[in-house]
Amino acid sequence: MNRSPWMPFYVDDFIASTTDMSCDEVGAYTRLLCHLWSRGPLPLDDKVICRIAACRLAVWRSIRTRFSPVTRDDGTPGLSQTRLEAERFRRQTLMNERAEAGRRGAASRWNSKANGKAIGKSKAFHNHNQNSNTSNVVITRSESEAAPTPLAVGLPRIASIEDADDATSRNRAAIRAWRTK
Repeated sequence: MNRSPWMPFYVDDFIASTTDMSCDEVGAYTRLLCHLWSRGPLPLDDKVICRIAACRLAVWRSIRTRFSPVTRDDGTPGLSQTRLEAERFRRQTLMNERAEAGRRGAASRWNSKANGKAIGKSKAFHNHNQNSNTSNVVITRSESEAAPTPLAVGLPRIASIEDADDATSRNRAAIRAWRTK
């Protein structure tokens, strides 16, 4: 099973379930939950669990009842936490649903009979007028008097359609002037 690099953490639930624990017990419990999330169920070896939790054996024994027996991925018995396993199952189900939706979406966009070519044009070209050689961009007077942008002439403004030719020539002149500096 794929492991997610993050786990949901419900602060109110965590605080409510750990109010009867000491600081050492909360720290060990938190480390064990993190280990369970990233690596799966704990082995049934007290020394290994104490090393994972960075705690003494007495601390582990005081929080041991919060973990339930499960079967590990390799078939050996282990320990896990019920709520964590439920959250892991929910997360895995959601990941699988999203992956399947992505596969369905990709399949609907690609034509399998066209040797991997897209059905339509790329979205980058949909709104471009490729037959026009004129631009509707102009630098306004207030921008040209403002402080210059370090690597550019200034941000262009869209002019009206009637001023397109005039705006293009002014933009080209401004670019030429900037390049000669």
